[in-house]
Amino acid sequence: MHRVLKTLIGLLILIAILAGISGLYEDWLWFKDLGYLALFWTPLLSKWLIQAINGTILFVFIAGTLLSVRHAILTFINARLRQRLRLVQEMDGPVFTLSQRRFTLWLLLASAVISFAISFIAGFTGWLEVLAFVNPTSFGQIDPVFGKDLSFYFFSLPFMQTLYNAFFGPIFLLTFFTALFYTLTGVLHFNSLKIWRRGSVEIAGAARRHLAILVSFLFALKAFGYFLDIYQLLYSQHGHVIGAGYTDMHATLPVLKVLITLALLGLIAGFLALKMRDERFLTLPVTGLFLISTIFYTIFPVLIQSLIVVPNELDKEAPYIANEIKLTRFGYGLDRIQELDYPGNTPLTPNSLKTEQATLNNVRLNDTRPLLQTFTQKQGIRLYYKFHDIDVDRYTVNGEYRQVLIAPREISTPDLDPKAKTFINTRFKYTHGYGIAGSFANAVTAEGLPSFAIKDVPPVTEFTELKLNEPRIYYGELTNDWVVVNANIKEFDYPQGSSNAENNYNGQTGILFTGFNKLMLSLNHGTFRFYLNREITSQSRILLHRNIRERVEKLAPFLRFDDDPYLVVNDGRLFWIIDAYTASNSLPYASTYPEQDFNYIRNSVKVVVDAYNGNVDFYAVNDQDPLLQTYRKIFPGVFKDLSLMPAGLQAHLRYPELLFTIQSNMLKTFHMTNPAVFYNKEDAWDIAKELYESKPQNVDPYYTIMKIPGASKEEFILMLPFTPASSTTNTRNNMVAWMAARMDQGNYGQLIVYKLPKNIEVDGPLQIESRIDQDPEISKQLALWDQKGSSVIRGNLLALPLAGNFLYVEPIYLQSDKGGSIPEMKRVVVAYQDRLVMTETLDLALTQLFGETALTVTAPEPGQAAPPPAPTPSTPSVPPSQGDITSILEQIEQVRTLLDNLESQVKSLQ
Repeated sequence: MHRVLKTLIGLLILIAILAGISGLYEDWLWFKDLGYLALFWTPLLSKWLIQAINGTILFVFIAGTLLSVRHAILTFINARLRQRLRLVQEMDGPVFTLSQRRFTLWLLLASAVISFAISFIAGFTGWLEVLAFVNPTSFGQIDPVFGKDLSFYFFSLPFMQTLYNAFFGPIFLLTFFTALFYTLTGVLHFNSLKIWRRGSVEIAGAARRHLAILVSFLFALKAFGYFLDIYQLLYSQHGHVIGAGYTDMHATLPVLKVLITLALLGLIAGFLALKMRDERFLTLPVTGLFLISTIFYTIFPVLIQSLIVVPNELDKEAPYIANEIKLTRFGYGLDRIQELDYPGNTPLTPNSLKTEQATLNNVRLNDTRPLLQTFTQKQGIRLYYKFHDIDVDRYTVNGEYRQVLIAPREISTPDLDPKAKTFINTRFKYTHGYGIAGSFANAVTAEGLPSFAIKDVPPVTEFTELKLNEPRIYYGELTNDWVVVNANIKEFDYPQGSSNAENNYNGQTGILFTGFNKLMLSLNHGTFRFYLNREITSQSRILLHRNIRERVEKLAPFLRFDDDPYLVVNDGRLFWIIDAYTASNSLPYASTYPEQDFNYIRNSVKVVVDAYNGNVDFYAVNDQDPLLQTYRKIFPGVFKDLSLMPAGLQAHLRYPELLFTIQSNMLKTFHMTNPAVFYNKEDAWDIAKELYESKPQNVDPYYTIMKIPGASKEEFILMLPFTPASSTTNTRNNMVAWMAARMDQGNYGQLIVYKLPKNIEVDGPLQIESRIDQDPEISKQLALWDQKGSSVIRGNLLALPLAGNFLYVEPIYLQSDKGGSIPEMKRVVVAYQDRLVMTETLDLALTQLFGETALTVTAPEPGQAAPPPAPTPSTPSVPPSQGDITSILEQIEQVRTLLDNLESQVKSLQ
């Protein structure tokens, strides 16, 4: 029985150990399956090594301290505590005593626990700083104050700060509690508070030497900390300057140099206290450094700032403001922006529009916001299919460069019928989404619905570029749970009449259910179902971390990932492309992005995830980024050269909207490079605004196909208009500039800001919105539609630069208030200069604005429903006379009067 109990206890211990490492083992299997063991072992081994080194050093200090006071503690316990508590084992038995040997073991154990607990935290937070310090990359640019390469601030300074934080805090607490213990036990005694007098403090010889060692190390660390504070000045903020300003350079910096000298003198005094029996070598340096740092390091800079800088701020801070402007522009890539002039008032004619045919053919009438609801209603097929969002991209379709809106049809197990949410269904049956829905940007049916270029399940399309050989989506934005594939049970593929099509996973990734793997997976997931379920075989696989954001973040947590992955069709397969960023808050003098923790950011990596296999590839798209170069040294073989990316995927690389938004927000003030203009904010900008749901909001950057000024052909760009900065009492919404990001091959990443002349007034989007509301005919029609029973949705107002001017286009949607209704595009509002029209189609609007010779927008290719045809004019060759127009308008007004009367009568009857 005793042997059985031992065996049972041993088995339980073994299971507990296996359960404890099961998560690590599962991660090892997962990283190995994807071919990224370097991303698993490098962080793990680095953390263990750093923890071992930190823990050992701290253990030496803590154990040495505790052992040095061991005798005092034993005396305190065995003598004083025994007398006070009168602890005895028996009335006539021996008095309670604590064994010195046993007490020593307890002290060593406590030292080990404390030191390695501290190092555990430090090791898990500072491992990347250590590796980056060992593998630095030069920026080739120096800071304007100390003349150090910027790599020092990115790779060396964070490591040294981590080192300082790891040791100063624990040793300070150790010194403080040691001194407190000596005071409580009477070993350290204060005879007088006049510590500068000899004999005011008495310390026993052994205690003095012990404190001298601790204080010496503390002074050495403090001197090192003050040295780091000198470089931390480049991140300070006084007044209007981010980074070292006048006060920092003329007050704080000299004080820090003095404090470093005093700390080094304290270090020397600590060594002298080891040999000389004068306690003042310990008390005076500690007290002096504390008082001087308090007075001069905190109060003196405040006085300089208030009395000298504030009254003459621009004059004193001008050179430092110039530093802030230069390095902030570098941190956000604004220094690479090309600035050009754009006339903004060149008259548009039918002939000039001929050069803008590609832009007119790709005007995005299908707004992605209401379009998502339409896709869900028309192409959702079943309740368990869901469209997360719509991605804007471009494809060459039938030889024509077209803007296409694509949405993946993902599986959403939370939307299953509650009775269908069984273990088998959620883990074995409903494993993947199926296909995509897509529409051209300007393809609208006669009913106002998007004309689908690819639709249905299985996917149907007449365009070779959009045909799918493998439409299944095992990895996406909504696949948040693990599933088991290749089991004896077939997976649901898609609905097919009265039955369902079924299939088995044939991908490359997934962890096999071998005997040991099954045990460890069961322990990690806390379930015995892997053993109880008879459908699982040795060939079955478990697919983990299927959410693509979670997947890439687990692989490379040192990168930042975009919130908007987008899906690409290439060679009949589906691939996710995710933008990844290298970001840091270590750039000196650079302004931090609002509500974020970075002042340097680069879109240096593109991540490609196979929607079927789950394979992940990291491609380096910016080899000039020093952060990426350092990561490539730390993790060799992880980041592939961009040349290795398939050409079909390279053609779909987009300039990320997130980075463009960040750069646009920083450009609002940092386009001003003159320190005086920047200080006074004389030419500050703001993001242009538009109306959505009757509320002004910032215009979101929008993708479009157009021929930018000076280009030879159309290209896919991301653009955004700017207006002057406004206040509550002075609102200005005219356009002053617009920025474009180029992204087609050969021009990828080029940013251009087109500035408008300051002596002309060009309407901004919100001004066009106001004109729409003020137009009597348009506002009357919109108000009539927006009554009870229906609502008007105003889509994105696009400000399209065309041949030196602007054409403004806004689609108008009508949606019934009844549940499940679909927004339908009913009108297009087009504005040009002082003219404004609302018509059924863009063709008709251009005709009304520019005459019968205006170009007609290209209809979708055969097989796609065309936009509603423009009414054929009765006299195509001769413009109508003024009298004819007046007669027509009078007839229209008569019809409106009759309709108004009829409406009034119907309302009275009701």
